[in-house]
This record gives sequence, structure tokens and C-alpha cells, in this order.
Amino acid sequence: MAINFLNTVDFNQNTLEKPRIENQPNDTAAGTGVEGQIYFDTTVDALKIYAGGAWVEVGATSGVESLTTTDGTYINLTPNSATIGNVTVTADLSAVDGTSTASDRFLTKNNKWATIPFGDITEVQPGTYINVTNQTGPIPIVNHDLTSRSNTTSTAAPAYGATFTAIDSIITNSTGHVTVVNTKTVTIPASDDTTYDLLTAPTGTAIRLDPSTGTNDDVTISGQTGQTTMTRINASELRVGLTDDVTIVDDLTVGGVITQTQANETNSFASPLDMNNNKITELKTGTASTDAVNLGQVELLVAGVGVFKGSYNAATNSPALEGASNIALDTGDYFVVSVAGSFLGEALEPGDFIFANNAIAAGSSPAISNYTVVQADANIAGAGSTDGGTQKGVSGFDSANFTVSANGWVQLKPQANPYAASVLLNSGSDSGGETTFTVDVTALFGSGALAANCKAEVVTTSGRQTVYPDITGNGTGSLDFKFIPTVSNGTYTALISIV
Repeated sequence: MAINFLNTVDFNQNTLEKPRIENQPNDTAAGTGVEGQIYFDTTVDALKIYAGGAWVEVGATSGVESLTTTDGTYINLTPNSATIGNVTVTADLSAVDGTSTASDRFLTKNNKWATIPFGDITEVQPGTYINVTNQTGPIPIVNHDLTSRSNTTSTAAPAYGATFTAIDSIITNSTGHVTVVNTKTVTIPASDDTTYDLLTAPTGTAIRLDPSTGTNDDVTISGQTGQTTMTRINASELRVGLTDDVTIVDDLTVGGVITQTQANETNSFASPLDMNNNKITELKTGTASTDAVNLGQVELLVAGVGVFKGSYNAATNSPALEGASNIALDTGDYFVVSVAGSFLGEALEPGDFIFANNAIAAGSSPAISNYTVVQADANIAGAGSTDGGTQKGVSGFDSANFTVSANGWVQLKPQANPYAASVLLNSGSDSGGETTFTVDVTALFGSGALAANCKAEVVTTSGRQTVYPDITGNGTGSLDFKFIPTVSNGTYTALISIV
């Protein structure tokens, strides 16, 4: 959105750098201007000024300054006299040197009209595999003749030692025609009937491949170190077994019970052990800091240690800590009060603590003696220059600036600025094509307010767009806002502040 200046802008003889004049496609789009207004016509690429009640090109006092008033050789001018506006230049297609019409003549490089046909070619003849349509013109069409080809197929099932013929290579010339086809005779081997018997080798962990063609080949099968072993049981059997100390490289899933019978054996796992929702039983009590512990050790460690159970709403007894529907608690369990209220005759506020003195069974209607209530700290809040150096505690808030809920939620009220005011510009005075609005700053900021200490921004009342009228001090206690041309009352609002 453009900035709206509502009176004269004085550049005080300074340079206006890189401006861009308003662009419009024509005078109609530019609208009715005022004397001296300018715009750039993007259709004719010309700067125009509004003068004498019309848009006129800047510098175009008489249009084209010099123009031959008659058409040139083979050229037409429209118009062909001095004028304001565009001049259209077109070729003259009329005959000038003979009896032929423009439709069968053309202009040569020597600026002469020539008739068609012109030159030595009068006809295009067909040749080998080439046919021509419209041989004498004006536009002959040259095509390659269509070539038909008949393909034949054959099948064969040659036996061992038989032959068959196959195409080995094809050679074409530069135009794509086939010039050479090379065929090759292929002979099938006499036989490939080799069969193998699978046997165990006489020694070691190996099997034997016994081919029908002669020499036996032994294939050794080896186990994986630390995982499997290979043993030859007899002349026809190999055994695959686990080593004494087995390393499981990846996951191991056990469906039953894992039993360890070897004494002083240490098990280690390189990745997490998934028990698949089963429990470890008979776990020995750990002694080292890296040992696992059993349930008995855990119970001894946490006995008597309280657990934070959450917040407590004393207004609604939630969760239920008193009454016949109380929840079960262990010794040391505690809550922090979040909403003020009464608890077994004790008045509680947010921040207070409730501790269970002993194990409390559910639905036992506990008494106040089963609990310890700790009241929140009631220090008075202080003021300081740093967070760490400032006393925290109870404080009050000015109701003129803050709101505080029953739970202690403090919020700042919207604040009005006593040193700023929004003034609707009314009761303007029209004179000499301008409107002046006068605002008394002493009525806004007190009898000692000076216009010299005020600054103002003017916006449209509807839309709040900033505009720029002339703003001056009128004496010591008022500001004048001047608009050119005249404006209506209430159209603009002044935002005035004082320092």
C-alpha cells in the first residue's frame, strides 16, 4: 500500500535517488489528473504530464519533428505528414515495374522485383527409392520409397555333436541399407553327461564328490570358532555340534528354562537380554556396585522412603486423603497442595505439604494424626537487583494494575499510557484549498504541557494507515494538522505522545 502524503513534500534541494514514476497502460487508466501530475505510459513508453486538461507526452510539443511527406520506394507511411502520435511503416506490395501483380513477384537483393519462377531449377525428378510429389512446384515433396520385407522363421532341436546356423553380424551403409549379412555355423559339444556321487571322505571332517568321469574331489566342512564344531562319526556321517563355550553373535530366544551346572561360570551379554515377560528367580544378593540386586534388597533400600504422589486439591479432597473412600499410602508418601481448602480441620493453602506418618490402608478413614501437614513458607517478598539476591516470599499486588485468582494466579491488567493520547481530528477549518485541525495538548497532558515536547503520527481512522500531513506547533500549547486538499472531519486520527 502506498504512503499517503497529504500536502507538499519539500526535499530542501536534496537529490531524489532512484525514483520510479507511476506506471499506467494508457491515459484512461491514469484517470483525470491535476495540473502538473505525471505518469509513465507503458504502452507507448513515454512520460506524460497533465497539462491544459489532458495528458501530453513530456517534450512532444508538435509530435514527429521531421517526416517525409510522401511514401518512399516500396514503403508506405501512415500517416505520412507531421503529426503527434505513432507512425506505422509498412512494405508497399504493389507492382512498380511491370504487369505482374504482387502475389507472383518478390524483391531481390538488388531491390528489384522479380517474377516467379526465378533461377535454373524447374522440376524435381524422382530417383532410386526416391519419389517426388508436385515435381514442378511450387513446393515439391521428396520421400523415400516404402520397402517391403518378408520374414521367415524355422525351428531346430539339434542333438549332441550336431550343428546349426546363426546370424553373426550385419553391416549397413551410411544410408542405413543392409550390405552384408554374416552367418556362422555352431557345433554342439558331443556330450556333457557328468554325474556326481556325494560320499564322506575317509578321514577328517569332509565329504567327497565322486564324478563319473574320474578323479574324486574332497570338500572340507569347518565349524565356526567358539560356536560350532564338525566331527566325522563314521564313513557316512558328519556331526555338527556346539563348542564348550558358545558365543551367540545375535539374538537368542529361549522358550523354556536356562540351567547352568558348571561352577564359577561367568555369563556376559554384549547386548540387552530380553526375558520375554519372564522373571529371573533365585537371584543371589549383590555385593559389588555393578551387581544386580533382588527384590529383597530393593525393599530394604526403599523402606521408609516417601514418594511424591502429585498435587492435592483441598477444596474437593482430590485425590481422597480423608473420609471413608481414602486411597492407600505408604509411610513417607506426600502431596503438594495446589488448591486451597480444608483438610481434616486444617486450613491449607497452595504450596503446603501433606506427609503420611505411617502406612494407611484404603477406605480406613484416617485421622489427622496419620498425617503431618507442613505449612508453606510465609516470608515477605523483597526487592533487589538480581534474582539470587532478592528475597522470595508472600507479597501483595496493586489491584489497579494486577488481578489475582484464588489460587494465586497473577496477571497484569492492560496498561494505559498517561503520556500518549489518540485524538479524532474534528472541527477542521477549510481555507485556500486546505483543511487545518488544531489540537490543544494542555487538555490532553495538563496545563504545563508544551507542543514543543510532543510528537504525533496521523493514521486513517478506518484502516489505521499512516499518512503524512503538515504538523506544526501553534504557540506553546497546541498542534496544527494541515491537509491539502481539503478533507472531511473524522477521516483521520492523530496519535500524540509527550516527553
